[in-house]
This record gives sequence, C-alpha cells and structure tokens, in this order.
Amino acid sequence: MAGIFHILNIGSESLHATRQGVDTAGHNIANAQVEGYSRQRVNIAQREPLQKNNILIGNGVYVGNISRSHDKFVENQINKAHQNLGYSHARSESLKALEMVYSPELNASVADEMTKFFNGLEDLSNFPEDFTVRTSVVESGKDIASAFRRVDEELNINRSGLNERVAEVCSDVTQKCEEIASLNVKIQGLEVGQGQQANDLRDQRDRLLRDITEKVEVKYYEDQHGMLLVRGPNQVTLVEGGHASKLGVQRSHDNNGMYDVTITDWESHGTRVVTDKIDGGALQALIQVRDKDIPDLRGKNNYMAQEFASNFNQVHRNGFGIKDYSEKTGRDFFAVSGNTDLAASSIWVDDSILQSNDAISAASSPMAPGDNINVNGLLNLKNAKLFGNDLVNLNEFYANYAGALGLDVVRASHIKDANNIVVDDLIARREAVSGVSLDEEATNMLKWQANFTASSKVITTADEMLETILSLKR
Repeated sequence: MAGIFHILNIGSESLHATRQGVDTAGHNIANAQVEGYSRQRVNIAQREPLQKNNILIGNGVYVGNISRSHDKFVENQINKAHQNLGYSHARSESLKALEMVYSPELNASVADEMTKFFNGLEDLSNFPEDFTVRTSVVESGKDIASAFRRVDEELNINRSGLNERVAEVCSDVTQKCEEIASLNVKIQGLEVGQGQQANDLRDQRDRLLRDITEKVEVKYYEDQHGMLLVRGPNQVTLVEGGHASKLGVQRSHDNNGMYDVTITDWESHGTRVVTDKIDGGALQALIQVRDKDIPDLRGKNNYMAQEFASNFNQVHRNGFGIKDYSEKTGRDFFAVSGNTDLAASSIWVDDSILQSNDAISAASSPMAPGDNINVNGLLNLKNAKLFGNDLVNLNEFYANYAGALGLDVVRASHIKDANNIVVDDLIARREAVSGVSLDEEATNMLKWQANFTASSKVITTADEMLETILSLKR
C-alpha cells in the first residue's frame, strides 16, 4: 500500500511542477511587451531517493525556485549609458529651444534689423531732409532695439523654464527613490525563504533605477539582504534599506533666485546643497544650460547692444539736426543703461528722437540741412571693428556667437544620436538574455502540457492499481 501511495505522491508533485511551468510560461507571454521585464524560468530539481529493501527508489521532483534571466553586467552598462543619454538628450533639447530664439524664420534677427537700419541710414545720407526717410530711420531704430530686447526676454523665459524643469526632475527622482525604498522592504520580506527571488518586484526596482540614472548621477549596489543602496551626487545616500532621502530645491541668493538642488535625509537632520556636485544625467545638462549657456548668450547680447548704442551715440552727438534742431547738438539716438548687464533689456530710441525726427543728427555743421557728413560717419559703424578687441564688426560678432550656438546644437544632437545607438545596442543585448520569445514560450507551453498529461496518467494508473488491490478481499 505504501508503495502505491508513493506513486500517487510522485504524480501529484509532478502535476504541481508542470502546472507551475504552464503558469510561468503564461506569465512570460503576458509580460512579453512590458519594458524591462525579465523572462522567468522554472527550475525543477530531483528529490533525494528513498532506500527500501536495500534498493534506492526514485522520489520524484520538486520546484526548486523560479528564477529570472538577468545579466547584472549588461544592466549596469545600460544604466551608465542611460546616464549619458539623459545628459545628451536634455542638453540637445534645451539648446534647440535656444536656437529658436535666433531663428530668422520665426522672428527678425538682430542682424536682419541691423541691416535694415543701416539701409535706412544710406537713404538718409542721400536725402537728409526727407521726412519719410527720417521716419523710416526712427522706426528701424525701434525695431533694432526691440530685437535686442526680444532676445534678452526669450532667453530669460527659457532660463525660467529650465529652472522649473530642474524642480520637476528633483521631485520625480524623490518619488522614484521612495518607490525603490518601498520595494526594498517588500523584496526582503518575500525572499526570506531559501533561494527564493521576488522576480517581478526586482524588475520593477531595476526600471525605477534606470529612470533615476537617466536624470541624475548615482552609484548603487545590493547588500546581503537583497536591498538596493543608492548614492547620489557628492556620495550622499539617496536610498538605504526602506529609507529614502528627498532631492529638492531652494532659491539661491547668489544666482538670481534660481533653484539650488538639495538633498535632505529621511530623518530631516540636515539639508545639503549639491548643485555644483552633480555630474551626469539630465539634471546636470539642465543646470549647465541654465547657468552657463544662457547667461553667456545674454552676456553677448548685452555686450553687443551696449557697444552698438554707445558707439552710435558717440558719433550722433557730434552732429546737428534740421529745423528746430539745426543748431543743437549733443543728442543720443539710443537710450541705454550704463550697466552692461541691463543693456539689451533697456535699449530704446531716445525720447528726443521719438518726439521729432528732425532731431536725427545727419549734418556735421549747424544750419546745413543738406549736410550728410555725420550720417556717413554713422554708416561707417556698420563695418567698423568694434568687437572682440577690435577684430570684428557688428554683423561678424553676431554671426560668430549665433553660429557658435548652432554648432553646439549640431554637436549635442550628434552626441545624443550616438548615445541612442549605444543604448539601443545594450537593450538588444539585454533582450537576447532577458527578453521573451513568444515562439519559445509557445513551445514551452506545449511541452508542459504534455508533461501535465503524462503526470495525470501516473495518478490514474496508481488509482487503478489501488482499486485492484482493494477488490482482492472480495
């Protein structure tokens, strides 16, 4: 009797193992399109044999565990590549937005307005007394001042937008760190049994970690309890066990109220400013464009506005206007702040010119309405080497710094494309190890189904044998 019950036990455990195989194959098929899912497999092991009447008898099978197909080395490489991709993608997109500020297809550029303005001065040189020509010069002056102010304003708008994105990224990283800490606790609780792995939760944790590495530089490792420890900028701990620090922001008094990135530990014992310690990920790119590229572009726009207005005013002050202004000199054409940092935002046509275009000083001597000597001096400023230590003129200076931005955009786009290729290649390598093949799983399903049918036959056979033995007493 014991022998037949032993056969029943073997059949029952075989049914359980094969059913687990069908469950796992079905689980793989269901998650085939889930990003970051690692294919799972049932690891079946033989039980130790029984000894009866000096004979070793097979003792069936059991499910040792369910493991996931996972390559830690490839996963680490993907995370590093994602960090580079996050940086290059954020920088490329941020610089493209800045390029739109200078795009002549959307707005008249400073260079276009400068050309139009000097064309108007050429007309004024030919017709110094013409009211229409003088009005055109005033309007062109307004346009060039508006172009300087527009560039300054749009650069400021872009900087404010990047500042808010810094806050959003910090909030997103904090949320994901809290989720990792929560998963740490769940994984530790579920993996108490010998050799057990919380495969699905580990996949979720890996996906969260990958998202974090795309946004900020981190270093991480898994401790002996299966918990992930994550360190962020300046080696500050972001996740340890079930605890997570908060990546936040605070206004900087030294950076025009822009956000500084801070890390506050889970017990709120202290807050560290780590803005200058961030090295990698989208967060570094956003801060770099916000605090370096945009201030540099604004500085060049301010410098150009200041030098242009100052030199133009210097020549204009030497001349005389017509009618009521024919004997008056010393007037500025442009009003501009003496602070170079405010030049582009403050430049405008002087009130005296706005009140009457007769105040435009085209003549070099009083009571000489047909004199165009002074306006010719103003025209000479178009090609005068006023910038870069007297090496380039107005249009060359603008073309140089706007062109440098264009080259940065192209370079950033190429780096982003290269990083995309690296990431795609690593993901393909990961899929080769961890990805789900629907054809393979369908084959596995048929194999487990056949095993299940054979295992059920063992039970029915043992049942028939048992009935035969019970019928002997009749």
